[in-house]
Amino acid sequence: MLTVYLYDYPYKMKEFLRHSLPIIGLCVSLVVFASCDTIFGTKSDSTNDEIIDEGNIDPNLENVDGYAPVLPFWEDFDEPTDVHVGFDQLVYVTDSQGLHLLDRADLGPRQTISMRGAIGVSQDRLLTLYVAARDSILVPERNNERFDLPVVYVIEDFHTGTPTIVDTLIFPFDDASLSTRAAQISRINRNRIDNYEQVSITSITTLADNTFYISRTGPLNSLTSIASADNIILEFERVGNTNEFANVRQLRSLSPVTPSLASSVGVTGLSSLVAPPQRNTFTDDRSFLLTQGDQNTEIPFRVLWVNAVETTDGLVFEPNRDLLRRDTTVADSFLYDPFKFRNPADIAFAGDQTRFIFVVDSELNRLYQFQANGEEGVIPPAGAVDRSRNLIVSFGTLGSGPKEFNQPSGVSYFDRIVYVADKGNNRIARFRLTSDFE
Repeated sequence: MLTVYLYDYPYKMKEFLRHSLPIIGLCVSLVVFASCDTIFGTKSDSTNDEIIDEGNIDPNLENVDGYAPVLPFWEDFDEPTDVHVGFDQLVYVTDSQGLHLLDRADLGPRQTISMRGAIGVSQDRLLTLYVAARDSILVPERNNERFDLPVVYVIEDFHTGTPTIVDTLIFPFDDASLSTRAAQISRINRNRIDNYEQVSITSITTLADNTFYISRTGPLNSLTSIASADNIILEFERVGNTNEFANVRQLRSLSPVTPSLASSVGVTGLSSLVAPPQRNTFTDDRSFLLTQGDQNTEIPFRVLWVNAVETTDGLVFEPNRDLLRRDTTVADSFLYDPFKFRNPADIAFAGDQTRFIFVVDSELNRLYQFQANGEEGVIPPAGAVDRSRNLIVSFGTLGSGPKEFNQPSGVSYFDRIVYVADKGNNRIARFRLTSDFE
């Protein structure tokens, strides 16, 4: 079986990577076919369409208000950490083996790129993939030692069967706030308790203009340092018409140490307001949602909506205080209920007219669903006994049953289907809101 191996390299050797990896490293774990239709079957296949549309819904659950499992769940993963449905309408999964590509019915052969520590994946509207992982980086200034550092791989053409790594963001070298080599190297030192090997890139989300945010966590969070804190959101954009990316903003207005309505204390998940399906126009709103999973800090609001606001002084990031309003006449619980979550691992924003917000909590083993106004639940369907209050459709408990989880770690949504990376059960679970049934 052929796999893609990501070789060790000295830091910032991106020119070498660009010319060498397509030749020596990029093989997929199956035979490469000529087109997506060949790999995954034609989109006109009626059986494939039916399974993608609805899947096999347990008839005993169709009349139950809430999300019903779409069976079978996808198995043969090794502790999946994230799941993402891209603008190409294909499904990407990260696990301990690396990055996997599936169609939305898992009917075609899966493709795999081997990479270590893959924890998050996202795709922009140009179908470029961004994968947060780790790699062993050779650092000449440290006696040519290799260090386990967080990276973001930029991958093109995976959906065509010929993936190419076009750039590799290596941290701390791609943090623009560490502008000198000395400052970068100073953090790569095993004699320091805050050695950069303790830093992680935890999540990625893309915006309408194909820029992207990444979340970072780590031990060094000084509020007075010239360098940005480890607990931070960083923004990247493409450099001109090249395949290289640069850090253009550090969101320092979010506190890295003090929980509030504008903080980034151990961010585990990110979601912009831009999500598939692909269309001609998207909002240019740069606001986003995040989850905070730091278990050593008491955090009343572990899920936050951060507004990006244009001012005369430029773009600023502010709390979305509208979510503090609670209309208890129509809903029983809300996104901004204090201490509602214990360890939220990921968040997703629906790209359709529902504008649902989905959160998975890895400690509570639960999938939560909210409306964009922060109310938990959905508007009751026609024929419901009580249509005066939202119907709570959140669910989950510890277990391996069809509506149970074991450390859910990732969530995505597309075409009425919710996808959950069920880490402890080594599977991707799928669910559909029963009120969608005709």
